[in-house]
Amino acid sequence: MQKRFLISAILIFCLAAGSTLAEADRPESGTLIRESDMTGRCQLDIINNASDDLVAYLCTMREERVRAAVYIRGGDAFNLTGVQDGSYYLYFRQGQGWNASREGFDINASSSRMREPLLFQTISTADRIQYSWIQITLERSREGNVEKVAVDEEDFPA
Repeated sequence: MQKRFLISAILIFCLAAGSTLAEADRPESGTLIRESDMTGRCQLDIINNASDDLVAYLCTMREERVRAAVYIRGGDAFNLTGVQDGSYYLYFRQGQGWNASREGFDINASSSRMREPLLFQTISTADRIQYSWIQITLERSREGNVEKVAVDEEDFPA
């Protein structure tokens, strides 16, 4: 009986330690996965209503160059500032168990992008500057969902 209790206690400790280690590898919302050199005035709010975490990749439309990549935990949101004028695709990697070395998720991994591009622009008038501030919501929302299309890994921007 005592031996069985000891084995159970070790198993519970190992499971708890594994869970703590997995949480330690999980970046906080707003962690930049790819550094951003953006200096624009426009902003993008990304609301992740999904239970899975995601990394959002803002890519220029023409050359599909990644301008910023940010980690957003499930049920959380992030405001990306400094977006420069232009048209962009927003790509996503979603899942659980972030693997930083391969920049992907190990569990329930999927890749997609918004069907329609995002257009950011700054307009200067005599008395003020207006700029785009776009808000997108992933998964269920009363205001609607972002329409996404699946993307094969080989088509995901590097």
